[in-house]
Amino acid sequence: VLMMIAKSIHHTEDPILGDDNCVFWYGEVTKDDNQAVIRMVKPTEDSESLTYVNRVMVLIFSSDEAFQHLMTLPKAPFR
Repeated sequence: VLMMIAKSIHHTEDPILGDDNCVFWYGEVTKDDNQAVIRMVKPTEDSESLTYVNRVMVLIFSSDEAFQHLMTLPKAPFR
């Protein structure tokens, strides 16, 4: 998953430790609102689906407490 994300951003940008700026996404985006997505098979599913990149980043890098709170929000990209 991290390799897919890394391949879709510029090699000099760091969405985790970099400056507090947006990182341009060169990968796939949603048709409706141009949100960054990747295709992946989720652990509880059998088929590939689109997943918002910013939700994946939260899943990987947030604290357990922050993650639990964010999972109560609607299944949409975080803003």
